[in-house]
Amino acid sequence: MSITDILYTVIAGGLLGALGQGIRIAVGLKKLSDYNAQQVASGNAPEKMDTGRLWVSIFIGFVAGAIGMIIKGASLKTADGYQTEAIVTIIAIGYAGADFIEGFFQTYFSKVNAAAPVTITATPPVTVSVEKATSSPVSVDEEPELVADEYTPQHNNALG
Repeated sequence: MSITDILYTVIAGGLLGALGQGIRIAVGLKKLSDYNAQQVASGNAPEKMDTGRLWVSIFIGFVAGAIGMIIKGASLKTADGYQTEAIVTIIAIGYAGADFIEGFFQTYFSKVNAAAPVTITATPPVTVSVEKATSSPVSVDEEPELVADEYTPQHNNALG
């Protein structure tokens, strides 16, 4: 199998996956139509379709079909013709795989968004005043006085 054959097989898998996702979209559009009919009947505004999400969904179906074709590792065409079972399998992978991938990301992003928001509050400015002590003036040139009984050298007897 040459590289072009592999590329054609993966692209065919992606297109079949996008077809499977298209079937899923058709079902979703029917549900949206029924929901909007209920909304209009009750006097509410209908919900609009998000075309950006539609295209992302088709792309996810393409990727799921391509991955499915790579995992399956077989060609759709045999000496007798096309393998109907393999074609239906890749379409189903596009349908269910896209549903799985979107569900996974929806769950992941809902967990990220549900995390406690980080609140950063500013602390009030701190005012520092330095006052000069007047009780006993100390000059900078004076060194501190050493007291003899504060330092007692210790012998290291641990080494024997």
